Amino acid sequence: HPKMSAGMLRRFCTNAWGTLNAAETAAVERLCTSHRQLILDDGITDVRGEVGYGACATYLSDIDRTARCMCLPSASRAYRRSFSANYRALFPDNARLYRVDVLETSLDRHSEIWVNGDNFELSPEAMGHAEALQQAWMELIRLLDRWQSGPPCGQLEVEEDGGPPRPSRVELASALVALDVAWAQFECKYIGELIAIEEKARQLIVKAASFESQLRMTPDHLVRDGEYRDIERQLVKCIAYVNSVANFKCKGRDDLGHDILVSAKRIVREVEADRVRFGEEKAEARAAAYLLATEVVASFDAMRGYLRQAS
Repeated sequence: HPKMSAGMLRRFCTNAWGTLNAAETAAVERLCTSHRQLILDDGITDVRGEVGYGACATYLSDIDRTARCMCLPSASRAYRRSFSANYRALFPDNARLYRVDVLETSLDRHSEIWVNGDNFELSPEAMGHAEALQQAWMELIRLLDRWQSGPPCGQLEVEEDGGPPRPSRVELASALVALDVAWAQFECKYIGELIAIEEKARQLIVKAASFESQLRMTPDHLVRDGEYRDIERQLVKCIAYVNSVANFKCKGRDDLGHDILVSAKRIVREVEADRVRFGEEKAEARAAAYLLATEVVASFDAMRGYLRQAS
């Protein structure tokens, strides 16, 4: 897991001490401004709405900007090289890349994730990292509150009423580095577990693609064989289940069995045979049934095409 290495500690000790220069002070002031724009719900950062999400994205960007302005070391993101292709596209390099959705997960007190109708839970280790991230998040917010309530630059370090002084450069640097380490540790564990969950869920498609491949490899003279029908039945069952769990509006169905496909294929064969033997007039009598049957067969063939591409 990412942690403060010896080299990172040396760079921190070198860069953290001293006083803030003009550019760093301006960066902290900007960070305080974006901090004030956060939407809070009972003291917790709310990112569910568009406004809250946008405000949090700006704040995260300013955290990164302030850390770079202060030349603070960042935790290693070498673990990203082991991410799947989809996640490497989201995390293409070793930059901090603070994402709102990662923070949102750490804010959520529930560890459940629903994928394809199945319930998965983040590990206790991942939840522990989420808690550590939240503690680091709140510590930075406390320092920024102190900054905003303290005296302006150039005045006394302590308010006349005995209020706390503005945080020092080392305090701010410590908080920013601690947040970055906690963030990287949670990101590493959370995304790693997401990839494992998604890979398990993908087995639905892998299983269906395997049945499709078996059908495709069956010689033509065995297409009506009992074994072929069994494989086709298993494929229809897989497709129906994928359809039922993938439709987020709860309109997917898993009760459309193999018998419907068999009946549709039979109707198509009979109507086309009638058209050849007796002409269009005979076939017209079953036009409606033929139309529905061809749509069923076409949908099944389209799904087989998708599975070939997905595999």
